[in-house]
Amino acid sequence: MGRRLVRILAAAVLLAGIVLGGMGIDSLIKAQNYIPLSEAEITAAIARGREAETDEKRLAAAEAAITLVGKVHYFWGGKSGEVGFDSEWGQMKEVTGEGSPSTGMLKPYGLDCSGFVAWCFVQQGLTLKETEEKIGLGTWTQWDRTDQIRWKDIRVGDLVFQNEYPTDEGNHVGICIGFDKWGRPMFAHCASGFDNVVVTGAGDVFRYARRPHYYENKGE
Repeated sequence: MGRRLVRILAAAVLLAGIVLGGMGIDSLIKAQNYIPLSEAEITAAIARGREAETDEKRLAAAEAAITLVGKVHYFWGGKSGEVGFDSEWGQMKEVTGEGSPSTGMLKPYGLDCSGFVAWCFVQQGLTLKETEEKIGLGTWTQWDRTDQIRWKDIRVGDLVFQNEYPTDEGNHVGICIGFDKWGRPMFAHCASGFDNVVVTGAGDVFRYARRPHYYENKGE
């Protein structure tokens, strides 16, 4: 199915929600902002990010992130310490991590959301152990190794979360890779709902912006 048709169908479903009284205008806008960007839109967002950012660590994280767009399945508990494409991705494996509807199922191996973010920093030369210490391998440790920032202060390479900790609702994390033509931050994330790495706006999913200590050498 072509991307244009997907967008048309998504818009039709959302408009139907309004007609039926199940979705307001604000919710419609948020939902539309969570539709995956096209390749051209991602390229433009990255270019704007480069114009706004000079920190090489940040740019490296963002540029690593977009190399996996559309290439790696979502896999609960999936992590990787490989530099470049992991040869195990795509191979059928059992989901052994607890706490997911997919636990016990056979699925193409890939990354979960926090594993994807961690992999982006492994590409900068960090070992998996160093990545755990500096960035974190799970959403909780990634939250713990970051500081809260205002939404308007988001820079390329900053992280965004769905929920704040402590929480028993689970979480989702993404990384800012650039900005759209209105200056809104765009985020790469490995999402179970899309079963792949995508770039989207915040929608109603990402609500908390945080800055990794790694960029400011905190705790070293």
